[in-house]
Amino acid sequence: MRFLTLLLVGLCSLMLNAETIPITHFSQMPTIAQPSVSPDGSKIAAIFNTTDQTQVVISDYGSTELKTIVALGGEKYRIDNIAWANNQRVLVTVSQPYVAFGIRVRTTHIYSADLKGESVFELRRNRGGKQTANQFYFESPTLLSVLENDPAHILVTLRDERDDNYSSVFKVNVNTGDFSKYLPNANKIVGWSPDKNGDILLGIGVTGQRNDLTKIVYVRKDTNSDWKKVKTFTPYESETFDPVLYDAESNSIIVLSDHKLHKQALWKFDIATAEFSELLGEAPGTLDVSSAIVESKGNSRKVVGYRYIDNFVKRIFFDKEKLNISSQIESLFAKQGLKATLYDFDESETKYIVSAVSDNSPMKFYLYDKSKQNISYWFSQYPYLEGKKLAYVSAITFKARDGMELKGYLTLPNNVENAPLVLFPHGGPYARDYQYFDPFVQMMANQGYAVLQVNFRGSTGFGNKYETAGYHQWGKAMQTDLLDAVNWVKENGYADTSNACIAGASYGGYAALVAGFQTPDQFKCIISIAGVSDLNEQMSLWRKKGFLSYIENAVKGEDESIKAISPIFHVDKFKVPVLLIHGKKDQLVSYRQSESMYDALKNADKEVEYQEFEYGTHHLNDANNRIKSMELMAEFLAEHLKD
Repeated sequence: MRFLTLLLVGLCSLMLNAETIPITHFSQMPTIAQPSVSPDGSKIAAIFNTTDQTQVVISDYGSTELKTIVALGGEKYRIDNIAWANNQRVLVTVSQPYVAFGIRVRTTHIYSADLKGESVFELRRNRGGKQTANQFYFESPTLLSVLENDPAHILVTLRDERDDNYSSVFKVNVNTGDFSKYLPNANKIVGWSPDKNGDILLGIGVTGQRNDLTKIVYVRKDTNSDWKKVKTFTPYESETFDPVLYDAESNSIIVLSDHKLHKQALWKFDIATAEFSELLGEAPGTLDVSSAIVESKGNSRKVVGYRYIDNFVKRIFFDKEKLNISSQIESLFAKQGLKATLYDFDESETKYIVSAVSDNSPMKFYLYDKSKQNISYWFSQYPYLEGKKLAYVSAITFKARDGMELKGYLTLPNNVENAPLVLFPHGGPYARDYQYFDPFVQMMANQGYAVLQVNFRGSTGFGNKYETAGYHQWGKAMQTDLLDAVNWVKENGYADTSNACIAGASYGGYAALVAGFQTPDQFKCIISIAGVSDLNEQMSLWRKKGFLSYIENAVKGEDESIKAISPIFHVDKFKVPVLLIHGKKDQLVSYRQSESMYDALKNADKEVEYQEFEYGTHHLNDANNRIKSMELMAEFLAEHLKD
């Protein structure tokens, strides 16, 4: 079979040269994000970021000429997602900060835009009359499905007071903006699963009782049938059960579950017998399947494979032709040291977008035209880093003090012996780090620091035992795992652990602050971005949001003094300088966590700096916020980590 005459353009950018790179090359937002091929394969839509604006752009497939159809300036609004409604219109989801019921949230706004950018309008139900703040929150729609056989309409979910403010389904005309009730919610459904026709045959509901976290799975054979309760489960108390779709032909549910294997795998659940009937796919060893690969084609919607992560994402396809194409693409780019995958494709599966990335090379996109059997370079997410000699990221394995084997990554700077160390714990904490290119890691390595990332116990993706070992271990074993990783680096002589700082965001910011009072002599400086300082206050926010099970099962132990693991109550023990960074529109961790920590440290006569961003989000995913925060980090590290 003749295949792929590629890569005369683009891969030549991998010719490397070593140099100190301006921080602004790392701190920009990805130039291109979420590229998507139109259903007919003629166009590509994408999010395009500049320093001052986020735009939605359109190009002809095969062209690098971009036309802006929507543009947002400033820090308050954010383009979150784009999707093709049909071949003539693109859906743009924008969010903005809002306060409802005393809780900071982001409300969503869906816009319908034509390909010339001349007809752009918001899809919002017109209720008439004066809207209160909370009503405005209720009128915040979420895209549920585009309808392939009805290109003039889409389905959205919207809280409806007629359904006790649970999520109901509305059909919306993308040309006129008209809303019509499509499916009422009589079962307290909180999640719907439509097929390509828009027929909704699966829903996940709740009991509606306070503090009852039971989930109820409903299915129906067709749209004329009544809903049937087929499964109930309770998070943390039973096997996981994450439905992907309902297969009417076999009267079964395709589901992600830790059933039997004690790790997430892809199963078929038979409704007639109410039992798991077939294992469809699992990852090697104790690794979890992270998600199913779902394909919509014609009137059908089916699972065609699954993904898991072993340092990099692996995709397994059931379909032999897709598996063959995917394997050839992977092999071709592997020769260039890149991990490649089929990122998106049109309905006919002839026009593809391929993404390629490695540990020390940013993600770039290529166009694969199956009919012509060639690939061409399109865009890089970080064009100013192409052709630069970035640092390699090595996967590591070590043992914690109790013998548990842990995973992580160590990035050593180029041409630096015995480099100062930055311990860089991830957020979550029930998340994980990967071996992929990371702009923060590469920025610090380029500045001459070794960067240590640790998938401490509680990190996800490595099976049940690995994750649950972190429950109730905030400020305890999850913290000592970080210190054991530093000790492993020291024992192996990889970096100068006596000249080290700890920096992190979200839970990583909390871990950095915990180090300030638990091990005050271990590090020379501390950086906390959007970090928790008062766990009692954070749990109060979680309770307002309904995360009670999370608190009781994963965070707080029985009869535990939360003050003992909350940094704000131990500022007297801090000995080293602290940098705090936080966005005021953070809906996950209130900026007051950093504000209060700053006041407490200042009152205790400790050395502390605080940078606050007026419209900053939890992830500081605005160009200006990102640039400023990364510059502050670099300056702070340079000041306190001496050569």
